[in-house]
Amino acid sequence: MNDYSIVALMYIATVIPIGKGIPFDTLSYFSVDMLDAGTIVQVPFGKQRINAIICNCQSLAEAKTAIKQASFSLKKITLTIGHVPLFGAVMEGLQEAAARTLSPIGSIAGAVIPNSLFEYITGEKIVTLSEEQQAIEKKYSEESVVGTVADRTDYYKRLIRTGFAAKKSILFIAPTIKHLEQWKTALQKGIPKHVIAFHSKTSKKDLRSNFALLKQSDRPLVIFATPGYSVVPRQDISIIVAEDESSSLYKTSDRFKTDLRLFIGAFAKAAQLQLYWGDTIPRFETLERTGKTQLPRTFIPDKLTVVPVEQYRTVLPTEVIEIIRHAEKKKRRLYIYANRKGVAPLSRCSDCGTIVQCEVCTLPMVLRNRRNSEGQEERYFVCTHCAATLPATHTCTYCGSWNITPVAIGTESIRDAVTSLVGPEFVTTIDDDLTPDSSTIEQLLTAHEKQKFSIIIGTVKVLPFLKNINYCLFPFFDRQLSTPSFYTTENALRLVMEANEKSIDGVLLFTRQAEFPLIRQLETQKINGIIFDELALRKELGYPPFGSIVKISLTVSEGHRLSIIDKVTKYFEDAPENIEITMMPARRITAGSMKVLLTWIVKCPVTYIEEEGPALASFLTSLHFPYAIEENPERL
Repeated sequence: MNDYSIVALMYIATVIPIGKGIPFDTLSYFSVDMLDAGTIVQVPFGKQRINAIICNCQSLAEAKTAIKQASFSLKKITLTIGHVPLFGAVMEGLQEAAARTLSPIGSIAGAVIPNSLFEYITGEKIVTLSEEQQAIEKKYSEESVVGTVADRTDYYKRLIRTGFAAKKSILFIAPTIKHLEQWKTALQKGIPKHVIAFHSKTSKKDLRSNFALLKQSDRPLVIFATPGYSVVPRQDISIIVAEDESSSLYKTSDRFKTDLRLFIGAFAKAAQLQLYWGDTIPRFETLERTGKTQLPRTFIPDKLTVVPVEQYRTVLPTEVIEIIRHAEKKKRRLYIYANRKGVAPLSRCSDCGTIVQCEVCTLPMVLRNRRNSEGQEERYFVCTHCAATLPATHTCTYCGSWNITPVAIGTESIRDAVTSLVGPEFVTTIDDDLTPDSSTIEQLLTAHEKQKFSIIIGTVKVLPFLKNINYCLFPFFDRQLSTPSFYTTENALRLVMEANEKSIDGVLLFTRQAEFPLIRQLETQKINGIIFDELALRKELGYPPFGSIVKISLTVSEGHRLSIIDKVTKYFEDAPENIEITMMPARRITAGSMKVLLTWIVKCPVTYIEEEGPALASFLTSLHFPYAIEENPERL
């Protein structure tokens, strides 16, 4: 056999490494076999062996020029595990998600495919599934499922029945284990033998039995999974349901903050699956994309009452105190909504209690820092809704006092105020600090349900756990509208609708701005009007889904701050006219730290990341400081 014959029988495989912290998108190895895209292999990486997915494979003869120019020698693929159902589409989904987020493709793979999966793929010989399981005819579609939990439950039950009749399995994804278990309990009635669940707390014993069922069952299954188990090796999966679509927990917690909804969407399209995004109200961009901006006329906050409040000098408005007294007398259960640290801190006069509010739209203003024309930092008040500003020397509009102080009213300050009224035995407080896990929350609420009169004070974290609540109270709703995010309106609407479903007797929204447009629309139950107005405003401003907001963050040493700012400024000098760049005030990582966080907000077309992203990432890498690029961030 001559040299050419030997070369012709060898192949160069490009693989996607699977594992968190691997700083490479793809790696190259040689193989004695021609491997299809989506084939799972094990490859040497340093002193360890890691799992990987074949991206493409070509003969050594075709890649001869590239091999000669390479400054390294190729290693051989250690083990070929096999081709698993749907993994070809998984590879396409990973590539598209990487292109749209600039995250390393291996990092995304590690976020949706746990390493434990490969142990069972090998042990249970899941690779034979593609031969044993009958392929199902599939056609891609994308829809939004909007409504109360009860409405969505009925919809999913019909979807499961229809799917099972057509011999189609359903993959049901939820962002948290708590949500996943709730949906599993609601949907498994009558089919418990055909339901399995995958999440980080699934025991090895249950994982083993679940994988055995995946392989052996000739009946369709409902597979419940958190995003970390989005890839399940089952040939007949034809439907994906992604619940709680608006949850920020679909984004990874690493520095890339990769939105895994992008992978789920790209994977479903590549695999020709039916995709359903479910939520009380999905993100407005999803409603726009799926053509569901007109919601049913019956889907309204029918239990909502807007309560105008007067100026107050105590932590709680007088009107809220009166409701608490009434609930105590009538033995009613209350839920009082609060932000843990005050999402947008208020500033008020220490002499008369008057809140500093915007002169244009009358919403509370936030005290921030900025750099003036002389390069010095100064404080100023800004409205996060209309961007109007006031100087830090602003005096009280009511009494003229200069004694203006920032205030953050969170769960603890509300708890102290309520406890002074009714006593600590009737008050339960729930937030990320006081109740860090689900079991603690459930224990507290179990004790709460035994009391005829009780008050729960908590953040949005408590909403999924609430039962038997007579009234939901929003004592500081104006602050909800001051959140610095373009998701503010939809988050406020979703919060009200979820509270409306949880309450028995009513939702009380306390505001000093009863005539504010959004509040008037809520009071008159014009939900479709809110969606229409918000999307029209976003289109005018070029916000998602009609444009993109890209947040660029750099962590630099104090000594390099000015030089880095100068380099980034020069990089964006030649940016097209349809791109707007704003630098946010620099801030130290921690008090006394010599490291500074630099942030730029880029308003750009939706294609910016895909077209200019690689060049931007290359430039930021050349600065040799840690950076992050986040598209459409939750907070600015």
